[in-house]
Amino acid sequence: MADQRPVKKYPCSQAELYAICTIGWQSYDENLADFSAFSTKYDAQFSIDAKAAIQSAKELPDFQARNEPSETSYKEMVKTVNLCNRNFRKLRNHIGNAFSKDVVKGKVEAAGEPHYKKSMNRNWAETELMLTSATTFITENNADLSAGGMPPQFVLDFDTAKNQFIGYYAAFTDAEQDELEGTDQKINANNAIWDTLTGMFDDGQVIYEDNPAKRERFIVSRVWNLISSSGNTGGANIPSDTIQIGLFAYDSITQLPIQNAYLRVLNAPDGQIYQAATNAEGILTLSVSGYVPGVPAMVQTEIIADGYITVQGESEFTPGQSYSFDVPLDPEPTEP
Repeated sequence: MADQRPVKKYPCSQAELYAICTIGWQSYDENLADFSAFSTKYDAQFSIDAKAAIQSAKELPDFQARNEPSETSYKEMVKTVNLCNRNFRKLRNHIGNAFSKDVVKGKVEAAGEPHYKKSMNRNWAETELMLTSATTFITENNADLSAGGMPPQFVLDFDTAKNQFIGYYAAFTDAEQDELEGTDQKINANNAIWDTLTGMFDDGQVIYEDNPAKRERFIVSRVWNLISSSGNTGGANIPSDTIQIGLFAYDSITQLPIQNAYLRVLNAPDGQIYQAATNAEGILTLSVSGYVPGVPAMVQTEIIADGYITVQGESEFTPGQSYSFDVPLDPEPTEP
């Protein structure tokens, strides 16, 4: 099976990706000793290489830069197509003046009329066929057309417009292909820096599993909240009796975000079950109230999603605070 085009792995925007990476590798540098103690692959050069890859990804042309050549060629091509269609209408009149009425319809069709109708709907391949048919017809019937009043300058003007169209059409199709290739290259580069970052983050969460404040520096959704206007404020403006939980759910194999994964709080103070679902980017925020302000509470949770193994757990949270977690979900095993 042929390889498919790449799909972005990161749930955020491209600008946010670069910001998250920059913050993440700054945290790595500040805690290099702990990472080096955890694994021999972690050293100063590892961070240098990662940041160099980020810069290289940034420098690849963005959409506007990639799209500019095809957009410019397209605008010029449209102008030329309009001229070519106008010239074809003139040719129809010259045919009407050069031949008897009983054969004009067949002559016009031979000159490219069926292609002209589609060319008017901006079918560029049909425009090319129209021009080819018309050029052949003019060459083969030049004597009759000239006798009917077609001036020599018309033939020159027709050829000039045709050649301009062919040039712009070739440039446009080439630019379109270049744009697709550039898009794939950009996505691949961004996916690579995302993979490197999240791999380091996974280890960071293990290294600091007993240090929640440090651990949050290596949780994507937490760092994302720092640079996103829609994120939480780390506890500010959260009622003193409320616990706020942010979650980023993703497939443990593909690393892609999971939509409609549900986080449920099973033992809320009022005895109700509270839940929220992740959006298309795999992110949700769930707030539960009624806790005793300032008194840590053991909160029982479960995360469920169609096609994935349910994750259950119990964690200690302090009311008035916000917490964020990245949770990989394992696909349910398929039956043999």
